[in-house]
Amino acid sequence: MRLIKEMLRSFYQPGKKEKNNKMIFRRKIFHQDKNNEVLKIISFGGFGNVTQNLFVYEYQGQLLMIDCGVGFVEKLHRKTELVVPDFNYLLQNQDKIKAIIFTHGHEDHIAGLPFFLTKVKKPIPIYASRWSAALIEEKLEEYHLHAKINIVDSQSHLDLGPFKIDFVFITHSIPDSYHLVIRTPVGLVYHGSDFKFDWTPVTGKQSEVGKIAQFGHEGVTLLLSDCLRSENAGYTLSEQMIEESFEREIRDCRGKFFVTTMSSNVSRWQQALNVIAAHRRRAVVVGRSVEKVVSIAVRLGYLKLPPGVVIPLKKAGGFLPQQLAFLISGSQAQSGSALEKVVRGEHRQIKIKPGDKVVFSTDYIPGNEIAIHHLIDRLSYLGADVSYSEISDDIHVSGHGAQADLALLISLTRPKWLLPIGGAFRQMKQYALLAQRMGFEEKQILLPEKSQTIELRADGQVRFGPKITLHPQFVV
Repeated sequence: MRLIKEMLRSFYQPGKKEKNNKMIFRRKIFHQDKNNEVLKIISFGGFGNVTQNLFVYEYQGQLLMIDCGVGFVEKLHRKTELVVPDFNYLLQNQDKIKAIIFTHGHEDHIAGLPFFLTKVKKPIPIYASRWSAALIEEKLEEYHLHAKINIVDSQSHLDLGPFKIDFVFITHSIPDSYHLVIRTPVGLVYHGSDFKFDWTPVTGKQSEVGKIAQFGHEGVTLLLSDCLRSENAGYTLSEQMIEESFEREIRDCRGKFFVTTMSSNVSRWQQALNVIAAHRRRAVVVGRSVEKVVSIAVRLGYLKLPPGVVIPLKKAGGFLPQQLAFLISGSQAQSGSALEKVVRGEHRQIKIKPGDKVVFSTDYIPGNEIAIHHLIDRLSYLGADVSYSEISDDIHVSGHGAQADLALLISLTRPKWLLPIGGAFRQMKQYALLAQRMGFEEKQILLPEKSQTIELRADGQVRFGPKITLHPQFVV
């Protein structure tokens, strides 16, 4: 009996007591064997999950956090609800965390940070690109928090104990996105978060393809790759084509012209403003999230406002409907967003009238489809012409690479092992089939279950580690 108790004690650690005074036991994620040369990779948002991006690399008890995002709840009539990853293991080992590094500034990669920082007891080094850092600082201010953020770019190199980090600029639907090259004592890991290869980006800066190839020549043991659009053939289209689509949509608009997209998509706002200016309309920025992004983007030089085009909302009443355009938040039908308030008739200054046009230049975040369709229904009922992806396939292009993009990254990195991330399991499966068509054996492609962990060993072998228990937190 004593032996059994000792075994249980070595495998479990106590947690807090419930009201009935029963002790909850939480499973240890890993044995801390200092002599065990194993790199452990943990997804605290869970594999097969598009959102809640939070990866941890662990080597001999030292931890490296990559991203800290939130998820979203599928619910039609809801207040804004978020899903925050399970931080318990990280909080228990916070003194061993070398740093938090952010790949880019989307909500599902940065918005969990305030919830994490409110629970840690000491500062943890944070690294992010210039644009990502600006968005993170804004996010922290919402929660009355402050943290020092170290700015990195493609020339940066970090030496964090067993982790040596290099940065690769990559095109995505948000400025300053990066892939990470993580050198460890047991091999080189390429962390390929959200991306596509856009050969004609609006910003003019292309992905660092040559740099990726250099790391591939050096020898990539494991490639973690975005797989969200692995079901789609070819390359994902360039952002440049959107301006032509906006031009077509605004040309026949008889009333007010509305554009909604992800608030952080600066290049999309730039294209909308270019077209609005060309048609001699005035642009009004509406919605707190868009107002913040536009303000930051102008201040940092990521967005150029055409002279005299943008006016404050209070001056919109002095113009005819056909002279106005609105950059408005609410593309995901978020509760309390500007577009939702307009649809509900709760916005004091903006009303939808017949002849108005609303363009949804966005993908639907998984879980938001029903709410967005309900919003489109209401706009249509009010008399607006609505353009959205189901009827106009060229008003939005994804920031995620399709099969040709994914195949190119595989070819450039030439990894021994592949691990699809950032997609649902069906997309992970399609990624695996793509890799097999490229000549990889099935055993080289890792398709972990949601709570599975990954172990990269000193002999170059990669295997599944123990499963973990995840308890995400729901925030209203």
